[in-house]
Amino acid sequence: MTTPRCQLVDSDTPLFYHLVSRCVRRSWLCGWDQTTRRNYAHRKHWLITRLNQLSKAFAVEVHAYSIMSNHFHLVVFYDPTAPARWSDEEVVERWLIAFPITSQSDSADADRVRACRQAWLADPERLQHMRGCLGSLSAFMKYLKQPIARRANLEDGCTGHFFEQRFYSGALLSKEAVIAAMAYVDLNPIRANLARSIEKIRQASISERLTASANAPELLEALLQPIISGLDDQSSPALGVTLADYIDKLEQLVAPTRTTPGSDATRRWVQQVAALRHRQRVFGPLNLIKQWIAQRGWQLREAPLP
Repeated sequence: MTTPRCQLVDSDTPLFYHLVSRCVRRSWLCGWDQTTRRNYAHRKHWLITRLNQLSKAFAVEVHAYSIMSNHFHLVVFYDPTAPARWSDEEVVERWLIAFPITSQSDSADADRVRACRQAWLADPERLQHMRGCLGSLSAFMKYLKQPIARRANLEDGCTGHFFEQRFYSGALLSKEAVIAAMAYVDLNPIRANLARSIEKIRQASISERLTASANAPELLEALLQPIISGLDDQSSPALGVTLADYIDKLEQLVAPTRTTPGSDATRRWVQQVAALRHRQRVFGPLNLIKQWIAQRGWQLREAPLP
């Protein structure tokens, strides 16, 4: 039986999550489709553009992403308590960022936007709906995928679902779990043989971080920050890892011969990242997993991180 999303995603506690969404029947989202002999690589940019737009409006921070041929991964920090701190005016402005009002010429109509803003501010029920939507992780995923599905169906000349209705979500209870999930997500293109080195990875958060650090080398010694944030105060806990340290951790996974052979720390790190393949409901140390499971009345099935 499928576990309800309300139990998988904590509606009261800010937390990190690893999210995965796949296309139906493993249809081609992006890249070269060997069956149809068509190249859908441009769809990756659709998804990245939409991710940048929505993440600035919803109660999330995106710490890692990778866009694959028939699915995509995200590591996000989700704060369900944030919308309660937003003023009505901020809720409306965020809504307009997520769902901009455009005219038939695809340019914003200032008079129409002004009228809608005034009408929404005078409608408590509408404001409550907006606040709830912008504070929902499920709504974030829904509106991230919806326009991509429509454009892909239009391009393919078909109708129906493009993405699977449910997406995977795994709670990340410790900093070690978050870093491992980020590394797992960033290195997906290498595991899929789409790149042979970290520098060759594209359409993933590590490529953004490397580009930014090339233009600003000081970022290498700065602590990792979210790629995109809809939380003005960036309320996610500090991960305590610099970009240089994170790149070194990725290199340990890509080229283990560069590290000390037989290192216990290296082996444990490799095992932590490999554990993300199991698609558990929650990841972290055993004591935190037990607490999480007990709060929901579940049976313990998850294995702790090494």
